[in-house]
Amino acid sequence: MSTVVTQQYMRGRLIAVIAGFAAAMVVGVGLLLWQIEDTKNHVRFGALVGSMADATNDVIHNALRLEQASLQPVAGKPASGHAELKAALTRLQGAYHALELATHGDVTTLESQRITQQQTGWRDSDASGEASDPLIAGIAERSVPASVRRIWVGAETGTPLRSRIRDVVSLANRLDLFNDYRSAAARRVFADLQILADRDVRPVLKRISDSLDREMIGSYGTLQWGLLSVSLAITLASLLFGLRVFVPMMNRVSKAHQDLHDANVSLAAEKIKAQSADRTKSEFLANMSHEIRTPMNGVMGMAELLARTDLDQRQSMFVDVIVKSGTALLTIINDILDFSKIDAGQLKLDKAPFRLGEAIEDVAALVSSRVAEKDLELIVRVDPELPLSFIGDVGRFRQIATNLVGNAVKFTERGHVLIDVSGTVSGDRAEVTVRIEDTGIGIPQDKLGAVFEKFAQVDASSTRRHEGTGLGLAIASRLVEMMDGSLHATSVLGKGSTFSFTIPLTVDEANAAPKTAPVDVSGARVFVIDDNPINRDILLEQLKSWRFDCAAAESGAIGLAFLKRSAEIDARVDCVILDYQMPDMNGADVARRIKADPATAGIPLVLLTSVDQADVGKLAAECGIAAQLNKPTRSSALLETIVSVMQAARAGDAGSEAALQPPPPRPAPLRISTPMERGLASTRGPRGGLDVLVAEDNEVNQLVFSQVLDSLGLRYRIAANGKTAVEMHRAFQPKIVLMDISMPEMNGYEATAAIRQAEAASSHHTPIVGITAHALKGDREKCLGAGMDDYLSKPISPQKLADMIHRWIGEKALAASA
Repeated sequence: MSTVVTQQYMRGRLIAVIAGFAAAMVVGVGLLLWQIEDTKNHVRFGALVGSMADATNDVIHNALRLEQASLQPVAGKPASGHAELKAALTRLQGAYHALELATHGDVTTLESQRITQQQTGWRDSDASGEASDPLIAGIAERSVPASVRRIWVGAETGTPLRSRIRDVVSLANRLDLFNDYRSAAARRVFADLQILADRDVRPVLKRISDSLDREMIGSYGTLQWGLLSVSLAITLASLLFGLRVFVPMMNRVSKAHQDLHDANVSLAAEKIKAQSADRTKSEFLANMSHEIRTPMNGVMGMAELLARTDLDQRQSMFVDVIVKSGTALLTIINDILDFSKIDAGQLKLDKAPFRLGEAIEDVAALVSSRVAEKDLELIVRVDPELPLSFIGDVGRFRQIATNLVGNAVKFTERGHVLIDVSGTVSGDRAEVTVRIEDTGIGIPQDKLGAVFEKFAQVDASSTRRHEGTGLGLAIASRLVEMMDGSLHATSVLGKGSTFSFTIPLTVDEANAAPKTAPVDVSGARVFVIDDNPINRDILLEQLKSWRFDCAAAESGAIGLAFLKRSAEIDARVDCVILDYQMPDMNGADVARRIKADPATAGIPLVLLTSVDQADVGKLAAECGIAAQLNKPTRSSALLETIVSVMQAARAGDAGSEAALQPPPPRPAPLRISTPMERGLASTRGPRGGLDVLVAEDNEVNQLVFSQVLDSLGLRYRIAANGKTAVEMHRAFQPKIVLMDISMPEMNGYEATAAIRQAEAASSHHTPIVGITAHALKGDREKCLGAGMDDYLSKPISPQKLADMIHRWIGEKALAASA
């Protein structure tokens, strides 16, 4: 039986138990309440009959008192007993009215009697007495016991008790008509009242009371048996439902437990098999990565050797593309190799002393070219209180930091990337934390937990902008785990992400002392002008750790005012550190203003810039800047530069400044205009209509297409995304479209659908050939199903591309183009 059926069965049995138990309780409690109410009813009417008997006795007793008082009058005193007689008669009438209304509900008869009594002088004393007596209040709504009803209406004796009570009331009321109770008529009324009470009323009331007592005793017995029956019924119901529900439930739970145990045993076996298969796969990947790296070394080596030979401009461009593509492929292979080694448990850590600050600066230098290309600011901060040297695997430490920093640079289009190194030291052990913060696109919260999984991509769609294997963060996570550390990530979508890892390291006691200035710089004043608050804080922290007296300003105007005031009060500044890129007034402008003022012209200036030195070196020399450093600046280089320019300024040695030149500028990165830029500038090939429209976002692939199409003599244009391709198709009406599948803004399928929708209004049909790196089964059918006419898988050889174009636009079109 399936789990769902078992759950439904057990739920049904449990509901049946609860429903049965609730029904038994309701029936039992209802029966008990009914029996209790019946007993209370007997008690009520017994008390009413007793009250009626007492009232009758009081009426007779007070009537006899009136009779005796009339036979033996006392001079000057009225006859006693009249008020007591009226009170007793009122009680008797109230009890009579209540019992009569409970039995018959004959309000008309009772009301007529009340009116008659009012006319005779009794007024409303009966009604008020009835209303005020709690015994008879509400008795009319109660059910009259059968024995009381039979005697009251005369079903047993023929003469109803109600008539006798009325006679007693009537005789008692007649006494009020006599002024002299000694008359024969009055004595006759007293006699009749005595006879009626002794012969008819009292015995009958006694019989009613005895009957009610017997019935009440019987109801108590019934209540006792009812309680016993209900208890027995509940016990039997519980036993029955327990046998029907709980025993099968226990059996099923036992069976489910056994099934779960068997499943766990089977799952453990499957897990071992899966781990073995995964390990085998990882070992295979490791071996394949090595096998691929061997020919890649030949490709890369020969390409570099070829680049050193005499080549024309076109050949140099081809070789540069080979080197760049090979480097990208080698990076992917390295990632796969590292991950497969980690997954197969073959990676070992190589611990050795290393300088933490230098390792972080190496990482910053490695990604600085990409940072410069995207016009970002890379900020590095290392806590100066940390020891200088640690013992650990510096290669793997740099790899973790490089993967995280490279990821931050990759997904940041504007702003900055901050590398912040801090930690705590306890004895010879330290907990070092590296935090990488960016101002990039951010990560959605629902995907934040999966970024460290292998092959994970936050944006896995065909329109994603950022490519990659999805192994960088996974490798970093595994390496941190191997170092007994922890890796965390936080992000706000659209505002940026923060990745941080903490690893334990051993302090290298032999080289743990922080680096200090090579000379005593105590009291030397260094002034920082930088608009970025993070940069200012980091520079001030470094300068204070080197024992400089330092201050900072957030703009050129404030910095100039500060320098002017310091000159006025004879508090000379020994060195000024300038940021080049600042709003309103850049570093060069500030330098000119400083050198133009005789009071500050002698202060040496150090320029920090994210712009390549080759672009600003000449400008810096013209502005009188003593030294220029690229961001991120190594702390050792910054310290040596500050000390050197201050020594040169103090010595007044003109040659020292010439000797103190910054490191040779690194060559500017090769900038190749993309085929898209060239295609947008002008249409390639002979003048006339457009032969080929290429939709491709990858610059290298754009270059390949342009070279092939140039060699064929075709007129073409290149669109960098699907949306642009749709617009170009509408504007140029090409003879054929080469459509890449994975593109930003609009992928190949969406662009094809848009083109086909636009062509639906006319009879024109443009052949569209799908170009994709996916070569799995079903990809061709997917392209054809999306409205494309043909399909090519990457990598594409020039001959295959020429054959495909020839197939769809024909030899005549190629000849006409030529």
